Amino acid sequence: GYNEPLSVTITGNGTATASTGVTTVITGLTITNPGLGYTSDPAVTFSAPPAGTLATATARIGRGTNYGRVFQITSFAQTASGARSMMQMEATTPVLGYVSTGALTLDGPNPSIGNFPNSDNFFVRGDDGNSCSETAQPDHPAIDGFDDPNAVPATHSVQTIVDELPRPDHYVGDGGCPTCTPPVPSVQNGFESLGETMGTPGGLKALLDAVNAYAVSRATTDPTHAAVYGNDPAGVLEGDATHPVVNYVDGDLNKNNLNGYGILVVTGRLTMGGNFVWHGPILVIGDGEIDFAGGGNGAGAVVTGTVIVSKIWDDHTTKNMLSSLGSPYFNWGGGGGNGIQYDHCWADNLMDDFPFNPPPSTKPLKVLSMRQLP
Repeated sequence: GYNEPLSVTITGNGTATASTGVTTVITGLTITNPGLGYTSDPAVTFSAPPAGTLATATARIGRGTNYGRVFQITSFAQTASGARSMMQMEATTPVLGYVSTGALTLDGPNPSIGNFPNSDNFFVRGDDGNSCSETAQPDHPAIDGFDDPNAVPATHSVQTIVDELPRPDHYVGDGGCPTCTPPVPSVQNGFESLGETMGTPGGLKALLDAVNAYAVSRATTDPTHAAVYGNDPAGVLEGDATHPVVNYVDGDLNKNNLNGYGILVVTGRLTMGGNFVWHGPILVIGDGEIDFAGGGNGAGAVVTGTVIVSKIWDDHTTKNMLSSLGSPYFNWGGGGGNGIQYDHCWADNLMDDFPFNPPPSTKPLKVLSMRQLP
């Protein structure tokens, strides 16, 4: 029963227009004002039709990284004698929410490294695989380390990682130069990019809780595509490219030849061997320990998406939270076609589907610049 033009209000400060084409039903929406500052999904309200049935709709905000806002602050002072001074500062809020920074992110200081493969076919690539043919993201680092510049004593996580790479030319991405002499691996400090949520035990625990709540809720209505497991389950859901799954393992996971699609969370130690293949984010957050092995036959063992390893407590059985991130453990034995390919379609898009409101920032604004005004 609708006739154009038709106005649409998105609760808060967003607006849209609706089109009906040659019909009297709504066939599409165009956002004319996306609004700003949403923290939860807003309501959508259509104007009533002259005669017929009122249309309804639901909106979903993009739940990706909140890169914050930049503020320009101006101060003025005058003394009793009339002397005046004016200063101006630009400051920013910290990065909040989930963010994938590298193909592999060792999210914590002084990582413990076992081995990286010495195979000629092994790779870790930070250039965006972009399997969904969206706008490709700029190159990410192949490996992100974690060095807080304010740490006392100073940490040397990035250098520790670089020193353990037997084939530095096989780590391709932002900042790398595989054809240089000697080759420069794409290994960078992800401290600033990870932000407060991904750089603190409290923030990462909130992320775990959000994935767990989403998996529990979805498992009640769709148990073939979401599950929560205890320590060391015999197996996990694998899904497929059009039906990705959500697996939350509260403890260790030991699995060979896993071939899955979706979100995989392991709070203990993740051990995978054989020709395992996974499309999606692998989040080993908790004990922060990964032990990969196998590969060498066929396509080898490949992760398409991202792998994040972080230690936030003493052990998954007691869950005593650390005051700051601990040292993650990573080991990859074997060779062949093993590797990790960053792909935002699997690293980020899946994580946008579940509701996660990160804890409020506890840090002051960071000063970007300061100047005196005439």
